[in-house]
Amino acid sequence: MISKSNKGITFILALFITVVLIMPFVSSCGKGGAASSVGLNTQMQVFNLGPDIQSVYLYVNYLKQGSSSYAYPNASGYFYLSTLDTPMQVRSAAITTATINFINLDTVLKAGHKYSLFITGLYANKSVTSILTQDDAIATPAEGYGKIRFVNASLPINNQLNITVNGTLDTPFIGVKYKAVTHYIQIPAGNYNFQLSQTSTPTVYLPNTNVQSITIQDSRLYTIYTYGIIGRATTDTSAFGAAVVTNR
Repeated sequence: MISKSNKGITFILALFITVVLIMPFVSSCGKGGAASSVGLNTQMQVFNLGPDIQSVYLYVNYLKQGSSSYAYPNASGYFYLSTLDTPMQVRSAAITTATINFINLDTVLKAGHKYSLFITGLYANKSVTSILTQDDAIATPAEGYGKIRFVNASLPINNQLNITVNGTLDTPFIGVKYKAVTHYIQIPAGNYNFQLSQTSTPTVYLPNTNVQSITIQDSRLYTIYTYGIIGRATTDTSAFGAAVVTNR
């Protein structure tokens, strides 16, 4: 006959083993929107800058990433990836083109970093393409400084753009070609007026931009990016535009 004390010890041991086994599952369920252990804190943001491709989803390793679709010409903001395995795909979220894969990338992402995926080009002429950047592979700016870079994702594909900073062209942002990504440049923290022009007409500023009166903060990283089609009327949904986002 098994004594009551032995039964008690057996029950306690069984309960302990059960708790140990289920704790990892409880922990993973409670993370919600936090980074998964698989993704290793890798973050992505998506810029749908293709004027005619409608909303899209991002898939990594055939798994949809993020909580929603991404519409032109908005930035998604950073979100965590659940996997780093390839491929990375941009698929149409529109009902009429639901089976279309616009982008297929085999780039291997690094754990613990931030990335941006800029989608540009036109579905109408099968020129949809992408620009993938690692956003934090740069030293922290010196005290009292921030850093900023420029991504030219606007059409037509033969365009080249300049950016003036507080009215001067004395910057590295001159003759930046379509799909080009400049290096980050370091500038003192403060308020700035950025204006864009075509390299062919550097004193004629392009309209419809949202990069004037920008505050560059100490130790922060920023990206100015362009989208749309140069020359379209400002009332056109495909009109040229520019905006700025904070990377770190």
